[in-house]
Amino acid sequence: PPLTRRRAGGMSTATLATLAIPRSLRACLAAKHRSAAGRRLRPALVASAEMPSSGGGGARQPLDAVRAIETASDGQRSDLAVVLVTPQIPGNTGTIARTCAAARVPLHLVGPLGFDLTDAQLKRAGLDYWNSVCVRVHDDWDAFHAYWRDVLGSPGRLVAFSKFGARPHAEEGAYKSGDWLLFGAETTGLPGEAHDACAASGGIRRIPIDETHVRSLNLAVSAGVGVYEALRQIDGPPAHDETTDGNAGRRADAPGTW
Repeated sequence: PPLTRRRAGGMSTATLATLAIPRSLRACLAAKHRSAAGRRLRPALVASAEMPSSGGGGARQPLDAVRAIETASDGQRSDLAVVLVTPQIPGNTGTIARTCAAARVPLHLVGPLGFDLTDAQLKRAGLDYWNSVCVRVHDDWDAFHAYWRDVLGSPGRLVAFSKFGARPHAEEGAYKSGDWLLFGAETTGLPGEAHDACAASGGIRRIPIDETHVRSLNLAVSAGVGVYEALRQIDGPPAHDETTDGNAGRRADAPGTW
């Protein structure tokens, strides 16, 4: 790199930087760097069995769930689920996982993913909430659809979110208990087979945007909008209960709880 070729007193800047750091500190920093590079999500969250992903780059993905749907805690909702089909940006997926943890909604990841599940950005965006969200990983769309149709027996409808949707996302009656909300990749949206499956099931919804300057919404923003609108319609208006422990420490004029 150009900086390493610049000389000061006959010595490269890279050499000067090295000499400025004591050897013991350099060893400590190197050890921390190796540790951070190899750090993974908590062992309880990632299945040990792995296989190469079907996408490019040879990234390895867990064969089964980060946490299986069947072993989710009783606190997880069973009347709504979020499905990300071939997500590409780890930060978005981590943010959506945090939203799902907050809403107690299970999350499905459909490969091929654009990142490894050990990605630091994925973990950073989800903070320490990964242990509170139920996640299942599927190799590809066919594997997910077979799981939804054959293993679970088509529980509920598949509802897609797309800029090409014909119906508004906030239309009353758009969501029902048991719906699965599908969101496509940041770059390409939903694949054709997923689009068709949703069109034949729960339909395709569009979050309105002004496309004069913006082509689309961020995936994590879209998922948040979709999840909470679906919860609003499924659960109805929030109830205000002064006796609920969850109200402790709130302002007197704060809104009610779900």
